[in-house]
Amino acid sequence: MTRTGRATAGFPETGDVVRMARSGTTVTIEAQVDCRGEAVVYRGVTDGGAQVAVMWYRQDLSVGRQRRWVIDALASDASPHPALNWPIDIVECDRVGGFGYLTQLVPERFVSLAQLLGTAEQPSFRVLASIGRELADAFAALHAAGLHFRDINLGIPLADPGQGDVVIQFDDSIGPDGEEKLCWIPSCFMAPEVIRGEAEPSAAGDLHCLAVLLYYLLVHGHPLEGSRAREPDASQHLGADPLFVFDPADTSNAPEAGDPVLAWWPIYPRFLRDLFIRAFSTGLTDASPGGRVTEREWQRAMVRLADCVSACSCGAQVLWDPDEPQSRCWNCQSAPPPPLLLDLPGHTIALSAGAVLTSGHLSGDLDFRTPRGQVEHHPKLPGEVTLRNVSDSPWTIEPAAEEQKILAPGLRIRARPMTINFGSVRGTIRPQRTG
Repeated sequence: MTRTGRATAGFPETGDVVRMARSGTTVTIEAQVDCRGEAVVYRGVTDGGAQVAVMWYRQDLSVGRQRRWVIDALASDASPHPALNWPIDIVECDRVGGFGYLTQLVPERFVSLAQLLGTAEQPSFRVLASIGRELADAFAALHAAGLHFRDINLGIPLADPGQGDVVIQFDDSIGPDGEEKLCWIPSCFMAPEVIRGEAEPSAAGDLHCLAVLLYYLLVHGHPLEGSRAREPDASQHLGADPLFVFDPADTSNAPEAGDPVLAWWPIYPRFLRDLFIRAFSTGLTDASPGGRVTEREWQRAMVRLADCVSACSCGAQVLWDPDEPQSRCWNCQSAPPPPLLLDLPGHTIALSAGAVLTSGHLSGDLDFRTPRGQVEHHPKLPGEVTLRNVSDSPWTIEPAAEEQKILAPGLRIRARPMTINFGSVRGTIRPQRTG
Protein backbone atom coordinates (compact mmCIF):
# COMPACT_ATOMS: atom_id res chain seq x y z
CA MET A 1 0.00 0.00 0.00
CA THR A 2 1.07 3.57 -0.58
CA ARG A 3 2.12 5.09 2.76
CA THR A 4 2.30 8.85 2.60
CA GLY A 5 1.23 11.82 4.67
CA ARG A 6 0.83 14.15 1.67
CA ALA A 7 -2.41 16.11 1.40
CA THR A 8 -4.85 15.15 -1.35
CA ALA A 9 -7.11 17.90 -2.74
CA GLY A 10 -10.64 17.70 -1.32
CA PHE A 11 -9.65 15.23 1.38
CA PRO A 12 -8.65 15.44 5.06
CA GLU A 13 -5.00 15.99 5.94
CA THR A 14 -2.75 14.62 8.66
CA GLY A 15 -3.86 16.09 11.98
CA ASP A 16 -7.46 16.73 10.93
CA VAL A 17 -10.17 15.50 13.28
CA VAL A 18 -13.24 13.64 12.01
CA ARG A 19 -16.31 12.81 14.07
CA MET A 20 -18.42 9.63 14.12
CA ALA A 21 -22.06 10.40 13.23
CA ARG A 22 -23.73 8.10 15.78
CA SER A 23 -21.51 8.21 18.85
CA GLY A 24 -19.82 11.58 18.42
CA THR A 25 -16.43 9.92 19.00
CA THR A 26 -13.59 11.83 17.37
CA VAL A 27 -10.80 10.33 15.28
CA THR A 28 -7.53 12.09 14.48
CA ILE A 29 -6.10 11.44 11.01
CA GLU A 30 -2.51 10.16 11.33
CA ALA A 31 -1.49 9.29 7.77
CA GLN A 32 -2.75 8.42 4.32
CA VAL A 33 -2.13 4.73 3.69
CA ASP A 34 -3.91 3.89 0.45
CA CYS A 35 -5.89 5.29 -2.46
CA ARG A 36 -8.75 3.28 -3.97
CA GLY A 37 -10.16 4.96 -7.06
CA GLU A 38 -12.56 7.65 -5.83
CA ALA A 39 -11.61 7.27 -2.16
CA VAL A 40 -8.57 7.76 0.05
CA VAL A 41 -7.80 5.53 3.04
CA TYR A 42 -6.23 6.90 6.21
CA ARG A 43 -4.90 5.51 9.44
CA GLY A 44 -6.46 7.25 12.41
CA VAL A 45 -6.67 7.04 16.18
CA THR A 46 -9.83 7.49 18.26
CA ASP A 47 -9.96 9.74 21.31
CA GLY A 48 -9.76 6.49 23.29
CA GLY A 49 -6.48 5.52 21.64
CA ALA A 50 -7.76 2.79 19.28
CA GLN A 51 -6.14 2.52 15.83
CA VAL A 52 -8.72 2.55 13.01
CA ALA A 53 -8.99 3.01 9.26
CA VAL A 54 -10.95 5.85 7.64
CA MET A 55 -12.16 5.70 4.03
CA TRP A 56 -13.00 9.17 2.68
CA TYR A 57 -15.04 10.25 -0.38
CA ARG A 58 -14.95 13.68 -2.01
CA GLN A 59 -17.96 15.95 -1.70
CA ASP A 60 -18.42 16.34 -5.46
CA LEU A 61 -19.21 12.68 -6.17
CA SER A 62 -22.58 12.53 -7.94
CA VAL A 63 -23.50 9.28 -6.19
CA GLY A 64 -22.37 10.49 -2.77
CA ARG A 65 -25.84 10.75 -1.21
CA GLN A 66 -26.88 7.25 -2.28
CA ARG A 67 -23.48 5.80 -1.34
CA ARG A 68 -23.74 7.38 2.11
CA TRP A 69 -27.25 6.01 2.64
CA VAL A 70 -26.13 2.48 1.77
CA ILE A 71 -23.02 2.57 3.98
CA ASP A 72 -24.92 4.13 6.90
CA ALA A 73 -27.58 1.41 6.66
CA LEU A 74 -24.97 -1.36 6.63
CA ALA A 75 -23.07 0.19 9.56
CA SER A 76 -26.22 -0.10 11.69
CA ASP A 77 -25.87 -3.91 11.62
CA ALA A 78 -23.05 -6.23 12.66
CA SER A 79 -20.78 -7.79 10.07
CA PRO A 80 -22.27 -11.00 8.62
CA HIS A 81 -18.88 -12.74 8.78
CA PRO A 82 -15.59 -12.29 10.70
CA ALA A 83 -13.65 -11.91 7.44
CA LEU A 84 -15.75 -8.93 6.28
CA ASN A 85 -14.16 -5.69 7.52
CA TRP A 86 -17.50 -3.97 8.10
CA PRO A 87 -18.17 -0.21 8.37
CA ILE A 88 -18.43 0.95 11.98
CA ASP A 89 -19.88 4.41 11.44
CA ILE A 90 -20.06 7.38 9.08
CA VAL A 91 -17.54 10.15 9.85
CA GLU A 92 -17.49 13.85 8.89
CA CYS A 93 -14.90 16.61 9.00
CA ASP A 94 -15.68 20.28 9.68
CA ARG A 95 -12.81 21.47 7.49
CA VAL A 96 -13.47 19.30 4.42
CA GLY A 97 -16.69 18.48 2.60
CA GLY A 98 -17.71 14.97 1.75
CA PHE A 99 -17.84 12.08 4.20
CA GLY A 100 -16.07 8.92 5.17
CA TYR A 101 -16.60 5.80 7.20
CA LEU A 102 -14.67 3.95 9.86
CA THR A 103 -13.47 0.32 9.78
CA GLN A 104 -11.02 -1.81 11.72
CA LEU A 105 -7.38 -1.25 10.78
CA VAL A 106 -6.09 -4.33 8.96
CA PRO A 107 -2.77 -5.74 10.30
CA GLU A 108 0.19 -5.43 7.94
CA ARG A 109 0.59 -9.22 7.73
CA PHE A 110 -2.34 -9.21 5.29
CA VAL A 111 -1.68 -8.61 1.59
CA SER A 112 -4.06 -8.35 -1.33
CA LEU A 113 -4.63 -11.39 -3.53
CA ALA A 114 -3.00 -9.41 -6.33
CA GLN A 115 0.17 -9.04 -4.22
CA LEU A 116 0.02 -12.65 -3.05
CA LEU A 117 -0.28 -14.02 -6.59
CA GLY A 118 2.54 -11.78 -7.76
CA THR A 119 5.15 -13.31 -5.45
CA ALA A 120 7.56 -15.95 -6.71
CA GLU A 121 7.11 -18.21 -3.67
CA GLN A 122 3.47 -19.11 -3.28
CA PRO A 123 1.77 -20.13 0.00
CA SER A 124 1.38 -23.81 0.79
CA PHE A 125 -1.57 -25.74 -0.62
CA ARG A 126 -3.12 -25.84 2.86
CA VAL A 127 -2.91 -22.06 3.14
CA LEU A 128 -4.39 -21.62 -0.34
CA ALA A 129 -7.22 -23.98 0.58
CA SER A 130 -7.82 -22.05 3.82
CA ILE A 131 -8.00 -18.77 1.92
CA GLY A 132 -10.44 -20.31 -0.56
CA ARG A 133 -12.60 -21.75 2.23
CA GLU A 134 -12.79 -18.42 4.03
CA LEU A 135 -13.71 -16.59 0.82
CA ALA A 136 -16.53 -19.06 0.11
CA ASP A 137 -17.76 -18.89 3.71
CA ALA A 138 -17.78 -15.06 3.68
CA PHE A 139 -19.71 -14.98 0.38
CA ALA A 140 -22.26 -17.40 1.85
CA ALA A 141 -22.72 -15.25 4.97
CA LEU A 142 -23.06 -12.08 2.89
CA HIS A 143 -25.74 -13.67 0.71
CA ALA A 144 -27.58 -15.07 3.72
CA ALA A 145 -27.81 -11.48 5.02
CA GLY A 146 -29.52 -10.38 1.79
CA LEU A 147 -26.42 -8.62 0.48
CA HIS A 148 -24.12 -9.10 -2.49
CA PHE A 149 -21.05 -7.66 -4.22
CA ARG A 150 -21.75 -5.41 -7.19
CA ASP A 151 -18.17 -6.06 -8.19
CA ILE A 152 -14.98 -7.44 -6.71
CA ASN A 153 -11.36 -7.63 -7.77
CA LEU A 154 -8.02 -9.02 -6.60
CA GLY A 155 -7.36 -5.91 -4.51
CA ILE A 156 -10.39 -6.24 -2.21
CA PRO A 157 -9.75 -9.62 -0.50
CA LEU A 158 -6.66 -9.65 1.72
CA ALA A 159 -4.96 -12.78 3.03
CA ASP A 160 -2.25 -13.77 5.47
CA PRO A 161 0.20 -15.81 3.33
CA GLY A 162 1.43 -17.69 6.39
CA GLN A 163 -1.81 -18.72 8.08
CA GLY A 164 -4.53 -18.40 5.42
CA ASP A 165 -6.64 -15.89 7.37
CA VAL A 166 -8.76 -13.59 5.20
CA VAL A 167 -10.01 -10.01 5.43
CA ILE A 168 -12.38 -8.71 2.77
CA GLN A 169 -12.10 -4.95 2.72
CA PHE A 170 -15.47 -3.24 2.80
CA ASP A 171 -16.18 -0.83 0.00
CA ASP A 172 -19.30 0.47 -1.66
CA SER A 173 -19.48 -2.50 -4.02
CA ILE A 174 -21.49 -4.28 -1.30
CA GLY A 175 -25.21 -3.59 -1.25
CA PRO A 176 -28.61 -5.09 -0.44
CA ASP A 177 -30.55 -7.20 -2.92
CA GLY A 178 -33.21 -5.28 -4.84
CA GLU A 179 -31.85 -1.80 -4.06
CA GLU A 180 -31.49 0.98 -6.59
CA LYS A 181 -28.06 0.29 -8.04
CA LEU A 182 -25.09 2.59 -8.03
CA CYS A 183 -23.37 3.06 -11.37
CA TRP A 184 -20.92 0.29 -12.14
CA ILE A 185 -18.42 -0.50 -14.86
CA PRO A 186 -18.26 -4.07 -16.23
CA SER A 187 -15.18 -5.96 -15.06
CA CYS A 188 -13.56 -9.31 -15.72
CA PHE A 189 -15.02 -10.72 -12.47
CA MET A 190 -18.64 -10.02 -13.34
CA ALA A 191 -20.98 -12.72 -14.59
CA PRO A 192 -21.50 -12.88 -18.37
CA GLU A 193 -25.17 -11.85 -18.11
CA VAL A 194 -24.15 -8.72 -16.17
CA ILE A 195 -21.46 -7.80 -18.72
CA ARG A 196 -24.04 -8.26 -21.50
CA GLY A 197 -26.42 -5.89 -19.70
CA GLU A 198 -29.10 -8.56 -19.27
CA ALA A 199 -28.97 -8.56 -15.46
CA GLU A 200 -27.88 -6.41 -12.55
CA PRO A 201 -25.19 -7.56 -10.11
CA SER A 202 -26.77 -10.01 -7.64
CA ALA A 203 -26.07 -12.98 -5.39
CA ALA A 204 -26.42 -15.22 -8.47
CA GLY A 205 -23.77 -13.16 -10.25
CA ASP A 206 -21.61 -13.37 -7.13
CA LEU A 207 -21.35 -17.14 -7.59
CA HIS A 208 -19.52 -16.48 -10.84
CA CYS A 209 -17.33 -13.82 -9.17
CA LEU A 210 -16.42 -16.29 -6.42
CA ALA A 211 -15.50 -18.98 -8.94
CA VAL A 212 -13.24 -16.53 -10.81
CA LEU A 213 -11.57 -15.46 -7.55
CA LEU A 214 -10.89 -19.07 -6.57
CA TYR A 215 -9.57 -19.90 -10.02
CA TYR A 216 -7.17 -16.95 -9.84
CA LEU A 217 -6.10 -18.01 -6.35
CA LEU A 218 -5.36 -21.62 -7.30
CA VAL A 219 -4.64 -21.63 -11.03
CA HIS A 220 -3.11 -18.15 -11.49
CA GLY A 221 -5.12 -16.76 -14.37
CA HIS A 222 -8.56 -15.82 -15.62
CA PRO A 223 -10.75 -18.80 -16.59
CA LEU A 224 -12.05 -17.14 -19.78
CA GLU A 225 -8.87 -15.44 -21.00
CA GLY A 226 -7.16 -17.88 -23.33
CA SER A 227 -6.23 -17.44 -26.97
CA ARG A 228 -9.44 -15.49 -27.61
CA ALA A 229 -8.32 -12.78 -25.19
CA ARG A 230 -6.18 -11.31 -27.98
CA GLU A 231 -9.39 -9.88 -29.46
CA PRO A 232 -9.66 -6.13 -28.71
CA ASP A 233 -13.21 -6.27 -27.31
CA ALA A 234 -13.05 -7.98 -23.91
CA SER A 235 -16.84 -8.02 -23.63
CA GLN A 236 -16.85 -10.63 -26.40
CA HIS A 237 -14.90 -13.36 -24.57
CA LEU A 238 -16.14 -12.34 -21.10
CA GLY A 239 -19.80 -11.69 -21.89
CA ALA A 240 -21.15 -12.35 -25.37
CA ASP A 241 -19.33 -15.61 -26.12
CA PRO A 242 -17.50 -16.84 -22.99
CA LEU A 243 -15.59 -20.14 -23.14
CA PHE A 244 -13.53 -21.81 -20.41
CA VAL A 245 -9.86 -22.12 -21.30
CA PHE A 246 -9.95 -25.81 -20.26
CA ASP A 247 -13.37 -26.61 -21.73
CA PRO A 248 -13.18 -30.36 -22.47
CA ALA A 249 -15.43 -30.06 -25.53
CA ASP A 250 -13.97 -26.95 -27.18
CA THR A 251 -10.28 -26.03 -27.24
CA SER A 252 -10.63 -22.85 -29.31
CA ASN A 253 -9.91 -20.70 -26.23
CA ALA A 254 -7.09 -22.86 -24.86
CA PRO A 255 -4.28 -21.16 -22.91
CA GLU A 256 -1.37 -19.95 -24.97
CA ALA A 257 2.15 -21.31 -24.50
CA GLY A 258 3.79 -19.92 -21.38
CA ASP A 259 0.53 -19.20 -19.58
CA PRO A 260 1.05 -20.21 -15.90
CA VAL A 261 -2.35 -21.93 -15.80
CA LEU A 262 -0.86 -24.72 -17.92
CA ALA A 263 1.47 -25.63 -15.05
CA TRP A 264 -1.01 -25.17 -12.21
CA TRP A 265 -4.16 -26.80 -13.65
CA PRO A 266 -2.95 -30.46 -13.70
CA ILE A 267 -1.63 -30.24 -10.11
CA TYR A 268 -5.13 -30.21 -8.61
CA PRO A 269 -7.27 -33.29 -7.91
CA ARG A 270 -9.93 -34.24 -10.42
CA PHE A 271 -12.83 -33.31 -8.10
CA LEU A 272 -11.63 -29.69 -8.00
CA ARG A 273 -11.01 -29.49 -11.73
CA ASP A 274 -14.51 -30.88 -12.31
CA LEU A 275 -16.00 -28.12 -10.16
CA PHE A 276 -14.20 -25.45 -12.18
CA ILE A 277 -15.35 -27.08 -15.42
CA ARG A 278 -18.96 -26.95 -14.18
CA ALA A 279 -18.59 -23.35 -12.98
CA PHE A 280 -17.30 -22.24 -16.37
CA SER A 281 -19.48 -24.37 -18.65
CA THR A 282 -23.10 -24.71 -17.45
CA GLY A 283 -22.40 -21.93 -14.95
CA LEU A 284 -21.80 -19.46 -17.77
CA THR A 285 -25.36 -19.77 -19.03
CA ASP A 286 -27.34 -21.06 -16.04
CA ALA A 287 -27.26 -18.59 -13.15
CA SER A 288 -29.30 -20.79 -10.82
CA PRO A 289 -27.70 -22.58 -7.85
CA GLY A 290 -28.09 -25.80 -9.83
CA GLY A 291 -26.12 -24.36 -12.74
CA ARG A 292 -23.46 -22.47 -10.82
CA VAL A 293 -21.31 -23.88 -8.05
CA THR A 294 -22.65 -22.66 -4.70
CA GLU A 295 -20.63 -21.18 -1.86
CA ARG A 296 -21.12 -24.31 0.29
CA GLU A 297 -19.92 -26.54 -2.54
CA TRP A 298 -16.77 -24.45 -2.81
CA GLN A 299 -16.32 -24.53 0.96
CA ARG A 300 -16.52 -28.32 1.02
CA ALA A 301 -14.13 -28.52 -1.94
CA MET A 302 -11.57 -26.30 -0.18
CA VAL A 303 -11.78 -28.43 2.98
CA ARG A 304 -11.31 -31.54 0.85
CA LEU A 305 -8.38 -29.93 -0.97
CA ALA A 306 -6.59 -29.27 2.34
CA ASP A 307 -7.28 -32.88 3.34
CA CYS A 308 -5.50 -34.09 0.17
CA VAL A 309 -2.15 -32.42 0.89
CA SER A 310 0.65 -34.98 1.05
CA ALA A 311 4.41 -35.07 0.51
CA CYS A 312 6.74 -36.48 -2.12
CA SER A 313 10.08 -38.07 -1.28
CA CYS A 314 11.75 -35.20 -3.17
CA GLY A 315 10.45 -32.82 -0.48
CA ALA A 316 7.74 -31.16 -2.57
CA GLN A 317 4.24 -30.74 -1.25
CA VAL A 318 1.80 -32.61 -3.48
CA LEU A 319 -1.95 -33.27 -3.65
CA TRP A 320 -3.15 -36.84 -3.26
CA ASP A 321 -5.94 -37.39 -5.78
CA PRO A 322 -8.58 -39.92 -4.63
CA ASP A 323 -9.69 -40.35 -8.26
CA GLU A 324 -6.17 -40.61 -9.68
CA PRO A 325 -4.04 -41.93 -6.78
CA GLN A 326 -1.10 -42.73 -9.07
CA SER A 327 -0.66 -39.07 -10.09
CA ARG A 328 3.00 -38.11 -10.28
CA CYS A 329 4.78 -35.34 -8.41
CA TRP A 330 4.68 -31.97 -10.15
CA ASN A 331 8.30 -31.35 -9.10
CA CYS A 332 10.24 -34.58 -9.80
CA GLN A 333 7.66 -36.51 -11.88
CA SER A 334 8.05 -39.61 -9.73
CA ALA A 335 5.20 -41.36 -7.91
CA PRO A 336 4.98 -39.94 -4.35
CA PRO A 337 4.85 -42.46 -1.50
CA PRO A 338 1.18 -43.25 -0.78
CA PRO A 339 0.01 -41.59 2.43
CA LEU A 340 -1.87 -43.28 5.23
CA LEU A 341 -5.51 -42.21 5.06
CA LEU A 342 -7.93 -41.39 7.87
CA ASP A 343 -11.52 -42.20 6.91
CA LEU A 344 -14.23 -40.25 8.73
CA PRO A 345 -17.93 -39.85 7.90
CA GLY A 346 -17.88 -37.52 4.87
CA HIS A 347 -14.11 -37.00 4.86
CA THR A 348 -10.87 -38.76 3.96
CA ILE A 349 -7.69 -37.10 5.21
CA ALA A 350 -4.18 -37.82 3.93
CA LEU A 351 -2.06 -38.10 7.07
CA SER A 352 0.91 -35.91 6.24
CA ALA A 353 2.66 -33.55 8.63
CA GLY A 354 0.64 -30.37 9.01
CA ALA A 355 -2.77 -31.97 8.46
CA VAL A 356 -5.41 -30.80 10.94
CA LEU A 357 -8.57 -32.52 12.18
CA THR A 358 -11.10 -29.82 12.99
CA SER A 359 -14.45 -29.58 14.71
CA GLY A 360 -16.04 -29.72 11.26
CA HIS A 361 -14.36 -33.05 10.53
CA LEU A 362 -15.38 -34.64 13.83
CA SER A 363 -18.71 -32.97 14.63
CA GLY A 364 -20.29 -32.43 11.24
CA ASP A 365 -20.65 -28.67 11.76
CA LEU A 366 -19.15 -25.95 9.54
CA ASP A 367 -16.34 -25.05 11.95
CA PHE A 368 -13.18 -25.96 10.06
CA ARG A 369 -11.07 -23.47 12.04
CA THR A 370 -11.02 -25.10 15.49
CA PRO A 371 -8.38 -27.88 15.64
CA ARG A 372 -9.15 -31.16 17.39
CA GLY A 373 -6.19 -33.20 16.15
CA GLN A 374 -2.84 -32.49 14.49
CA VAL A 375 -0.55 -34.63 12.35
CA GLU A 376 3.16 -34.15 13.10
CA HIS A 377 6.46 -35.60 11.95
CA HIS A 378 7.51 -38.58 14.06
CA PRO A 379 10.43 -37.41 16.23
CA LYS A 380 12.39 -40.67 15.85
CA LEU A 381 11.12 -42.40 12.70
CA PRO A 382 11.86 -40.39 9.53
CA GLY A 383 9.04 -40.58 7.01
CA GLU A 384 6.42 -41.48 9.60
CA VAL A 385 3.91 -39.24 11.34
CA THR A 386 2.06 -39.04 14.64
CA LEU A 387 -1.48 -37.97 15.44
CA ARG A 388 -1.82 -35.63 18.43
CA ASN A 389 -5.06 -35.15 20.38
CA VAL A 390 -5.54 -31.38 20.81
CA SER A 391 -9.20 -31.67 21.82
CA ASP A 392 -10.60 -31.52 25.35
CA SER A 393 -11.62 -35.18 25.47
CA PRO A 394 -9.72 -38.51 25.40
CA TRP A 395 -9.82 -40.73 22.31
CA THR A 396 -10.11 -44.51 22.37
CA ILE A 397 -7.48 -46.06 20.10
CA GLU A 398 -7.74 -49.61 18.74
CA PRO A 399 -4.55 -50.36 16.74
CA ALA A 400 -4.63 -53.43 14.51
CA ALA A 401 -3.55 -56.54 16.49
CA GLU A 402 -2.79 -54.44 19.59
CA GLU A 403 -4.50 -53.68 22.87
CA GLN A 404 -6.92 -50.79 23.16
CA LYS A 405 -5.36 -47.51 24.29
CA ILE A 406 -6.65 -44.19 25.63
CA LEU A 407 -5.10 -41.10 24.08
CA ALA A 408 -5.50 -38.23 26.52
CA PRO A 409 -5.61 -34.57 25.36
CA GLY A 410 -2.12 -33.32 24.51
CA LEU A 411 -0.69 -36.77 23.78
CA ARG A 412 0.15 -38.30 20.41
CA ILE A 413 0.41 -41.74 18.86
CA ARG A 414 2.26 -43.10 15.84
CA ALA A 415 -0.08 -43.24 12.86
CA ARG A 416 -0.66 -46.81 11.65
CA PRO A 417 -3.70 -48.91 10.74
CA MET A 418 -6.17 -48.48 13.62
CA THR A 419 -9.67 -47.48 14.60
CA ILE A 420 -10.18 -44.31 16.64
CA ASN A 421 -13.28 -43.42 18.65
CA PHE A 422 -13.20 -39.61 18.77
CA GLY A 423 -16.33 -39.51 20.92
CA SER A 424 -18.59 -37.91 18.32
CA VAL A 425 -17.52 -40.17 15.43
CA ARG A 426 -15.31 -43.18 14.71
CA GLY A 427 -12.49 -43.05 12.21
CA THR A 428 -10.23 -45.61 10.58
CA ILE A 429 -6.60 -45.15 9.56
CA ARG A 430 -5.73 -47.33 6.57
CA PRO A 431 -3.18 -47.57 3.77
CA GLN A 432 -4.15 -46.35 0.32
CA ARG A 433 -6.11 -49.01 -1.58
CA THR A 434 -4.61 -50.22 -4.85
CA GLY A 435 -6.35 -51.46 -7.93
